Amino acid sequence: MQVSLITCTNDSEKTIKNCCLSVSSQSYSNIEHIILDKNSKDNTISIVKKYGAENLKIYHQKSSGIYGALNEGMKAANGEIIGILHSDDQFENDQIISIIIKKFIENDLDILFSNLFYTKKNNTNKIIRRWSSNLEEGIQSNLYLDKKINNGWMPPHTTLFIKKNLLNEVEHYDESFKISSDYDFMIRLIKKMKFKIFFLNSFTVRMRVGGNSNKNIQNILIKMKEDYRIMKKFNLNPFKTILIKNLSKISQFF
Repeated sequence: MQVSLITCTNDSEKTIKNCCLSVSSQSYSNIEHIILDKNSKDNTISIVKKYGAENLKIYHQKSSGIYGALNEGMKAANGEIIGILHSDDQFENDQIISIIIKKFIENDLDILFSNLFYTKKNNTNKIIRRWSSNLEEGIQSNLYLDKKINNGWMPPHTTLFIKKNLLNEVEHYDESFKISSDYDFMIRLIKKMKFKIFFLNSFTVRMRVGGNSNKNIQNILIKMKEDYRIMKKFNLNPFKTILIKNLSKISQFF
């Protein structure tokens, strides 16, 4: 079973080496690493070629925005399972993909998500927040996850692995959302109800803080507006959802 990992780059020379090494060092060998590069002017591509996985594919991004790049990567992917690893993220250890594939095969899964470490931007060894779901490991009730979504819960996007054939039903990322399209995409996945979803109770990814959604006031406001649009789209109570969503993050810092 092949896994396609999609990474979007744009002048990512400071972090892409660790990202590539965390892919190429995986014990699971059947990995296709797809790089979507947006006109990098630094050494990003040369670093990718030096440290990238054996099955490495580099594409020049034709669309605009990160979700356009992810859509291009999904369309180009040959793997039965698709995952996303941002250029400044890395897997927790070299067994992660092997563990994930084993769960997919043993349980005939459609979707899997797991826990996430948030680290300092300049030091991935310094953990500042732990995203951990209060769920027991295993196949999850779709109705229960839908209820959690209505209360502001959402699995970490970068821990999400899905079967590619699901895209025939849920389609791709909505590129009209510049920051929150992952939120919209994951809600669509979970609200389909018939997909078999598994929670892996392990920390699989280290993600640096300081991403696009909160790098400045302007982006924070854009995200808030997009989140509100998405909540209204799915008939969620925006005020209740936003309140619970933010309050639930507090314990993750301790």
